[in-house]
Amino acid sequence: MTESKSAFAPLRSRIFFAIWIAAMASNVGTWVQSVGEKWLMGEITRSPLLMSLIETGATLPMLVLSMPGGAIADIVDRRRMLLATQAWMLLAAAAMAVLSALHLVTPGVLIGMSLLLGVGAALNSPAWQASVPDLVPKEQIAAGVALNSAGFNVSRAVGPALGGLVVGWLGATWAFALNAVSFVGVLLVLKGWKRQPVTTDLPAERFSAAMKVGLRYAWHSKPLQVILLRGGGFVFFGGPIFSLLPTLAIHRLNLGSTAFGLLLGCTGAGAVGITLVLPGLRRRFTPNKLMALATATFAAGLLALAFLNHAPAVGLVLLVGGAGWLTVLSTCNTGVQLSVPSWVRARALGVYITVWGGAMAGGAAFWGAVGERWGIHVAFAGAGIGMLLMLLATARLKIQALHQPLDLSPHHLQPHSPGPIDPHEGPILTVLEYRVPEPNKTAFREAMREVRRIRNRDGAVRWSLFQDLVPPDPGQVRFVESFLSSSWGEHLRQHHRATVEDRAFLRRAYSLCVEPRPRVRHLTAAWEGRDSILDRILE
Repeated sequence: MTESKSAFAPLRSRIFFAIWIAAMASNVGTWVQSVGEKWLMGEITRSPLLMSLIETGATLPMLVLSMPGGAIADIVDRRRMLLATQAWMLLAAAAMAVLSALHLVTPGVLIGMSLLLGVGAALNSPAWQASVPDLVPKEQIAAGVALNSAGFNVSRAVGPALGGLVVGWLGATWAFALNAVSFVGVLLVLKGWKRQPVTTDLPAERFSAAMKVGLRYAWHSKPLQVILLRGGGFVFFGGPIFSLLPTLAIHRLNLGSTAFGLLLGCTGAGAVGITLVLPGLRRRFTPNKLMALATATFAAGLLALAFLNHAPAVGLVLLVGGAGWLTVLSTCNTGVQLSVPSWVRARALGVYITVWGGAMAGGAAFWGAVGERWGIHVAFAGAGIGMLLMLLATARLKIQALHQPLDLSPHHLQPHSPGPIDPHEGPILTVLEYRVPEPNKTAFREAMREVRRIRNRDGAVRWSLFQDLVPPDPGQVRFVESFLSSSWGEHLRQHHRATVEDRAFLRRAYSLCVEPRPRVRHLTAAWEGRDSILDRILE
């Protein structure tokens, strides 16, 4: 099968195709509303800061709610969660249309309503993106992610242009009403999706525990941290191309609503255009080199916007910028999908979206304040220079899963249980004893560094490795590994979280020992005392 054909293979799935079309229509409505909001704000005030705060209001909820949204999506039926979030956004858009029709819109109302829509988007996004593996086979995940990105950017190209026409002919109220109607199609398609429920004999995971495990996974996953750093830095410095564009178009270029919508759609058109040549570029460049090239191109576009005063030239820069934006963010999104196992995918995407939303919201407010104080030309130039410096600082950080695929399919380890145990029993201390030949001692310690990362990433609250001062036999060293789980149920989940990749690291450590497998014991807390403040200070 050729690459061009395989890129569209997910569309052969009827449910993926239906959801993809419905989502694209809904995204068109979202961009139509965005044009209405920004145009209405431009008529009310000339403040770059207030204009930028619309973007902050839309993306700030991602900073607060994406991680909880990811945790919920990993422990409940994602289809039902998507239905709830889509209904919320429909009601928010409808309320905005009513307020606009009654002439009750102020800058505070615009920012507040964008915040409410952002709440729905923040809770919706992790579940939506994590549903791709539920809709397509494993070998088509990357293609499914790319098609989702392409569909979003088709909407970004069409939506602003349509929004400019709607606002110019009918007014902002109809832009908000059109967005509300656009959610109906998504709700109907989701209603007809017969998602296969995930069956498990494990006890139900609690929300607070799921949150903690998700954060712990992100804290101990270096591949994910690289994506968060590079993606977050790109969005922080690249955000002004969206948050300050209304000020540039309305107050510096003096464009009407239709021309403003067309200009805003240039970024989406550039993103759609790059999807046609991206497969060829990926054959010529490694993903990390392609991402660096796209980042540098985007930075050059920001610097150009600081000096351009003609709409056609600005539109050309936005076309190139849209291509760079899609290349970087689709690369990061695919990297997240391929860097984490299925049990934590929505939570990892929640962390990614949290970083993305925080960088977008913080960047919009920061560069808006810079534009307010020194002018938007300084803000664009500063963002471009900052992005180039960020690129240099992160040049050595590679997204591992894109050039060295990881086998993250599950490899369930069998728990050593003497009998039925209450899943809430705990905390549980797991103790493993290793006998290592003296010549292998240093290599074993190094191998256990990776084992420590696996234990902590999969949910261990605490981990340690001790060496016995008294050798068990001449020429041998005894090591004792211990890690603490919050409960027996959580310990069982840790066994189910092991992947084939993890198993390879464990086998490496076991191969350095005298015995093929360590001796394992499980202990539950008989009594737990809390140290006094003085004890902790003296410690």
